[in-house]
Amino acid sequence: MSDIRVDTISAANGTGPVTLTKQSAAKAWVDFDGTGTLSVKASFNNSSVTDNGTGDYTNNFSNAFGSVNYTHVAGGAQGATLVDAITASSSEISIYNLSGASVDRATVCLVHHGDLA
Repeated sequence: MSDIRVDTISAANGTGPVTLTKQSAAKAWVDFDGTGTLSVKASFNNSSVTDNGTGDYTNNFSNAFGSVNYTHVAGGAQGATLVDAITASSSEISIYNLSGASVDRATVCLVHHGDLA
């Protein structure tokens, strides 16, 4: 068996980091607390999350997707999560409890796959 051990992988020019543009790795994700004052716990390619009201959030990307044709997975504990609006630079989600009422959740997670612009 062989091992590959490196400290840094550089782009072909030797100076920049390798970018993921066509691979199937997630191109954006965020984990945030949507209760009280919204706070992002951890993220990748996420510039901000906007609180639009109870259970309604917009995730804004640092680097836009090439089109609106990307996939997404959204979740908020104990209820339904719907993606309401998608642009190349953001996605809006709504979270509902089991009774169908909009609710804020302490854990909201979004993952996006697709090609970046």
